[in-house]
Amino acid sequence: MSTVDGERHDEDVITVLTDQHDEALTLLAQLHESFAPLHDASRAAAGFQQLVRLLAVHETAEEAVVYPVLKVQLQAADVADPCLAEENEAKRMLSKLERMAAAVFEFPAALAEFEQALIAHTQREEDQVFPLLRERVGDEQRREMAAAVRAAEAVAPTHPHHGTESVLGNVFLGPLLAGIDRVRDHRRGRG
Repeated sequence: MSTVDGERHDEDVITVLTDQHDEALTLLAQLHESFAPLHDASRAAAGFQQLVRLLAVHETAEEAVVYPVLKVQLQAADVADPCLAEENEAKRMLSKLERMAAAVFEFPAALAEFEQALIAHTQREEDQVFPLLRERVGDEQRREMAAAVRAAEAVAPTHPHHGTESVLGNVFLGPLLAGIDRVRDHRRGRG
């Protein structure tokens, strides 16, 4: 593994995104444990905020890096478009969950609905998107895409926002919203 300024330059975009999928599913499992009868509300809230941040950044990076390659270079809009629609719905659901207080009775049911959508989406990407990338995109380009994903994550909003569901939305609104999110996160001790 070669590093410059702490960045890994041998990462493959598929590995980066799969690891993030696994992390998100692990965080969801931990959240379920937090909502057990004797739950730890502060642990649940912290875990949920970690999940929100991970997924907001992850989806923004995918929309900026992976889906343009699928649509333009690989001419696979038939694969990309349903995934993008799922991501938009996931952002809507995640935003709704974020507005709910963790103590509200509806939160666990809404979280379970979100979990099912997230599982379906990650499965679609791992079954359809990642094999296309592995088969039709060279190793070097996948490494470049991983670096681009990392760069996009560094400036991505840390919360879901309506209007950032496209590459253009992410390019024009993303940095502004990211700055606002990061200041808000810092003030709330989540930075």
